[in-house]
Amino acid sequence: MRGLLPLLALLALVNSVASARLSPGAEESERAAVTALVQRAAAAAAASTAGRPGPRAYKRTEPIIGVLTQPCSDCPGKSYIASSYVHWVEAAGGRVAPIRFYASDRELHRLFKSGGLTWLWLDSPYVGAARKLFNWAVQENDAGNPFPIHGTCLGHQLLHILVSNVSRNDLLVETDAVSHPSTLEFTSAADDSRTWGNLPADLRSKLEDPKLNIAMQNHEYGIPPSHYKRWPILGNFFNILTTTKDRNGLEYISTVEAKKYPFVGVQWHPEKPTSEFGNNDIPHTLDAVRVGQHLANNFVDTARYSDHAPDSHEQELADLIYSTAPVFSARFEDKPPSGPDDDEHEGGGDPDPASAARARRRGEDGPRLVKSS
Repeated sequence: MRGLLPLLALLALVNSVASARLSPGAEESERAAVTALVQRAAAAAAASTAGRPGPRAYKRTEPIIGVLTQPCSDCPGKSYIASSYVHWVEAAGGRVAPIRFYASDRELHRLFKSGGLTWLWLDSPYVGAARKLFNWAVQENDAGNPFPIHGTCLGHQLLHILVSNVSRNDLLVETDAVSHPSTLEFTSAADDSRTWGNLPADLRSKLEDPKLNIAMQNHEYGIPPSHYKRWPILGNFFNILTTTKDRNGLEYISTVEAKKYPFVGVQWHPEKPTSEFGNNDIPHTLDAVRVGQHLANNFVDTARYSDHAPDSHEQELADLIYSTAPVFSARFEDKPPSGPDDDEHEGGGDPDPASAARARRRGEDGPRLVKSS
């Protein structure tokens, strides 16, 4: 039904125009203005359904999104997922299944039966797991089965590393963008993109408005656009949709979309405005929430076209995040890192496989759903 609401709005507009009584002097200019408005509405309606076969082609209306967990040595378990990412997926009608960053190949393959993936972190213990999941997702899409990937912040950087095989030391540059609400500057590629093509016009202008700064950045490193020339494979794989400047005016890539696959990377945090509190720099305005919801809707809706699913209802329930106990991290002095999102955090070492296996059997490994303040 994604295209139905814009279409109904367009019909309502046409009906109101037909019944309006225009003054003779204003008639010509009014008609021209209305015609332009109708054309923009029609373009928005077309963009909202571009590349999507429609709800009748849905394979699952409640897709499960696999989320790669983050290492944490001070957590009750060995890994965790910040609750804001879970809420972000759920607000768009999806469900979350945690994927342990140290999972065996067998478990990775089983959890790959979820309808999509989102990556949050960049850390050596799970780059190997991420590469396997990435390659499987490419194979599924090549076979005609839609399988989306969304990478947030360092997940965005991880997508670039997986595509280019360039080390993080060569790929990334330092940025002054910790706790930095900012703008997004749209490129021409954004106009017809799956990510931004159906974005309401008012939100696009607000995202570009430096007086509003509704895109939350929270990172120490970024990828400059010039690196797409240095490593052409990146430009062959991704379209740059937006860029952003840090506090010192350094430009970095803030949104990308794969040209062939339903893969999206964002250097910024669309999930924070709706579900993360305690940092006064995070924008919680209605417009910031609308932007985050827009990206979540696009991502989860793509996952609805995937036929990936657990083998049984019992396995589905066991895989979901709510099979683990949530922890309210603000109650503890030692809590998981909440920002900036870098990969130098404690607990980044690869756990002993034997200990991890014993922990899984005892059910003590987590991952924990962390509610940060």
